[in-house]
Amino acid sequence: MTFRFSRQWFLVLLLQGSAKADSLGTFGHVYPVQEPSMLEAIQEKLTGWAEEGDKLARMEEEYRSRVVASINHPSGLVIPKAQHEASHYFDPTIITTEDIRGAEGELVIPAGQTINPLDQMPLTKSLLFIDGDDAAQVAWLQQRLTLEPRAVPVLVAGSWLELRQRIQRPVYFDQQGFMTGRLGIRAVPSQVYQEDRRIRIDEVAL
Repeated sequence: MTFRFSRQWFLVLLLQGSAKADSLGTFGHVYPVQEPSMLEAIQEKLTGWAEEGDKLARMEEEYRSRVVASINHPSGLVIPKAQHEASHYFDPTIITTEDIRGAEGELVIPAGQTINPLDQMPLTKSLLFIDGDDAAQVAWLQQRLTLEPRAVPVLVAGSWLELRQRIQRPVYFDQQGFMTGRLGIRAVPSQVYQEDRRIRIDEVAL
């Protein structure tokens, strides 16, 4: 007859030695053993490993969920909702403080030169900045896109993925407030577009 032992029983037999042994007699008083049996100790260890594995699996799943959530819904900016109509301008003109040279060392732009990037790269599309968590601003965005289909949606907060699926077009997110800080956007929704050689920012009260 063939016996099949589970891994746990194999460990028990291995650690306890032979299953058959001669009696060596009794010496002194006999007291009940207070320590757990080897089988109980091994079983406890195996149970601990299983629980630890379950715990690690839960931690991994929670971490994965947090990462996916942070990608789909990044930490947004706290920019107030526009309470009244207002406009201001951003002038991208700069004055070079030193010579700018090309890869071969040739002079491209001398120091002291006034440069406006819009002369070479005009802003041909409006940028529409909104808080994607505000239903009213999302509705305003959709209305603006019907009037200006080439406009570019830019979120300061909310889920870019949900909005992209809703409007079926690319949506951008102002990571760490780089664009809003540079343009001086103080309230949303805001429409950003080029006017002459400057960029105009219109805050829209809903």
